[in-house]
Amino acid sequence: MVLVQLAVLSTLWRTSAMKTLSDQDAANADAVAKCYSGPEQSVWELVMGKQIDIGGASSTLELAQRAHVGPGMKGVELNSNNGGGMRTLVRLAGVDSMIGVELTKSVVETGRKRTEEEGLSNKIKFINKNSLENGLPDASADFVYSKDAWCYMPDKQQIIDQAARIVKPGGKVMFTDWIEGEGLSDPEAQRFLSLMTFPAIPTVEEYAQMLKKANFEVEIAENSGRFSPAMNSYVHMLKRQAVYDAKKLLGWDEEAYDKLISDFEFM
Repeated sequence: MVLVQLAVLSTLWRTSAMKTLSDQDAANADAVAKCYSGPEQSVWELVMGKQIDIGGASSTLELAQRAHVGPGMKGVELNSNNGGGMRTLVRLAGVDSMIGVELTKSVVETGRKRTEEEGLSNKIKFINKNSLENGLPDASADFVYSKDAWCYMPDKQQIIDQAARIVKPGGKVMFTDWIEGEGLSDPEAQRFLSLMTFPAIPTVEEYAQMLKKANFEVEIAENSGRFSPAMNSYVHMLKRQAVYDAKKLLGWDEEAYDKLISDFEFM
């Protein structure tokens, strides 16, 4: 089984059909919101830090550098979680302002609090809505950004079409996401999609095709190489460094902790 992280820059090929979760209701918007309103959010922060994605700030800054995103620019993040990536772009890449669209209310509240604590509320705003119903004006952003979050969208073409609508002509879409690597069997895919609450997992080629359909020109679409090293570090953290913290987050439920380790080792 191989799972990888995709890095894409767009200003856009298809193999076998995209692997999808057999029970789509188990990965609908309510199911995702429930996950991120509970201990799962805290477990991910424990291993990833407050920017919940693979690579965190270093990956975000690499994307910004390669996409020439920086001072004087205004951006939108679709599926922004708590806004950690937006705070990175504003504080460390010099982006003028960001708007983040996020469905889960508790996550938005956390994001607003952290943004205020960092003195960035004048530059970063949150919209508590489904990213497909964001209400943002056409051609209003210099760039659209996402980090490992479009994996939760059942129809990824729709989120890409939203990015195409929001970004200005000649603007950039830069994102990373979890994608299918080589040798992922159907049973492995079902287990993975279920435990991650993902409705589907595309390949690099499938993502590129969707971008092309939205009239993007793909500049870079590649395996970031970050997935396996990151997962190894998360397993080490949960089994060696942060055992007490993880068990506390899980309410001292030993079966839940054993399942957590098993799931991370599987990935």
